[in-house]
Amino acid sequence: MGLRNALRRSSLLWAGPVLLGLALYYTSLLWERPGTGFGGDAGTEAALAMGPVPAGLAAVAAWEAGRLRAGKAWALTPSRHRYRIAVEALRPVLLLMLLVDLVVFAGASLHVGAAPRLAEDLPLIGTLLTVQVAALVIGFGAGCALPRPPAAPLVGLALVLWSAVPATLETPWVRHLTGLVREGPTVTDSIAPHALLAPVVLWSAAVAAVLVAAVRLRGRLLRAVLAVLCLAAGAVPAQAMVADDGYLTATVPRTGHQACDDRAPRICVPEEYADMLPRLRSAARTVVPELVAAGYDRPRALVHMSRSAPASPDTWRIRVERPLTENRALSAVATALVPVRRWDDCPRLPDDYAGRPSPGPLTAWMRLTAGMDERVVAAAHSEATLRRVAGIRALTPAAQKRWADGQARALRSCDPRVHAEARR
Repeated sequence: MGLRNALRRSSLLWAGPVLLGLALYYTSLLWERPGTGFGGDAGTEAALAMGPVPAGLAAVAAWEAGRLRAGKAWALTPSRHRYRIAVEALRPVLLLMLLVDLVVFAGASLHVGAAPRLAEDLPLIGTLLTVQVAALVIGFGAGCALPRPPAAPLVGLALVLWSAVPATLETPWVRHLTGLVREGPTVTDSIAPHALLAPVVLWSAAVAAVLVAAVRLRGRLLRAVLAVLCLAAGAVPAQAMVADDGYLTATVPRTGHQACDDRAPRICVPEEYADMLPRLRSAARTVVPELVAAGYDRPRALVHMSRSAPASPDTWRIRVERPLTENRALSAVATALVPVRRWDDCPRLPDDYAGRPSPGPLTAWMRLTAGMDERVVAAAHSEATLRRVAGIRALTPAAQKRWADGQARALRSCDPRVHAEARR
């Protein structure tokens, strides 16, 4: 059967516009956020917009399989040609998949202002394509096994639930097996390879289970057992890969993509932020001497880097984002020594624990000590914080430095006793 005839007879004439419209709708929702100019965000936005696409593709494939089943294609076909007929029936659905992917990636790239990075985003794109192709095969297999009318909605609903429900469970690793990307790469971090490989392994095992179940063997029970074994052979290693990942997608520090100003102190930022180097150099000339005079050691380097990447004691971690104004550049250098905490830094503390000190007082003190305009600092902090910092700044320079060191130590610590000491 030629491709033209397959397109004319398939359900794509009514299902294609629906699925494409759904993907475009989800893409449009992402346009409410400003573009970042970072290619990694294009891949992430496309992945988010294509969240419902595998379920839709599976439903269409199930309908196509039901059409062949109604025509008794399997009963009239030798076993060695069954896969060939399935591939020919799925060609229009594959074309729909590629069309949806191209449109969504183009829309995401246009919004972000950059195309996906060819090398760095290729694993993410490969995972998305694997999940979609696997959904096609699973949907086709369900359409072959179930009556035609309920097959498409049932398989579509099942995959929608598989994508949505795991994110609501208290068992975090389940969400990492769905293939639905929730957190993407950043300018400092890349998605960990195992986080992308785990869903590929599971979905590939599901495809293998469907193919084994389609083989003509003597008993249905034997086929069912072999299919379950295939699924288990993929599920067990996939679960082991993400068992300890927690609720957020695992990441690894991004390496080899930095732009640097090698004058002392050396300033390095991700290559996407290379245009920020002159403004950061100007801020460093103002801020670093003031903080050195306050008792801090002169840094060898100022680096915008991954939080999980190791850094030497003479490296200050700066945090920058667009747009980088003059005051933001000054603040980035001034607050480089303020520890950044995450909500999951101290898993042993109770969820309602409120004893950890706020970084606000130390941040305000660092900004004022670095010579930033008091009006700019006042606009960024509460009156209570400013009153507390004013009292600290009335102390001797040595006492101020001891207080600042105590606040930084408390922000890095998970010990309630250290937190209590910092609140005094």
